[in-house]
Amino acid sequence: MRKKRRSFQNIESLISPGVEIKGDISSQGSIRIDGYVEGNLNIKGDLILGDKGKIKGEVKAENIIIAGKIEGTATAGTRLEIAATGTIVGDINATTLIIEEGGLLDGTSRMTRAKEFSTDNEHVISFKKGKYKDKNK
Repeated sequence: MRKKRRSFQNIESLISPGVEIKGDISSQGSIRIDGYVEGNLNIKGDLILGDKGKIKGEVKAENIIIAGKIEGTATAGTRLEIAATGTIVGDINATTLIIEEGGLLDGTSRMTRAKEFSTDNEHVISFKKGKYKDKNK
């Protein structure tokens, strides 16, 4: 099976390895984080968290790729992807959720259809330490 790759917008900001930020970040464009951020992120574009990157706080972006670690809530307007090296400890909300083999989600996921569809189609699934539980059943 051929893997469908999504093209993310050009990265406008970069937080390099070794850089630590304590405080909230807002950005109108896309951002890549390879360092450490403790605070809330409100990104209008895409967020890429590199495999050495770590975020502790609430994250909101249009599309999110997690190759590092997030401790907190993550909300993607469209797509949230957890790479094989990625970990999220917390709740997530997205229209599209992709977890590669090896990726870890320890929390609750909420998926909704695209904005033009009814929100009655929400589906909540909880993943805790390797156990699967569908909260709608």
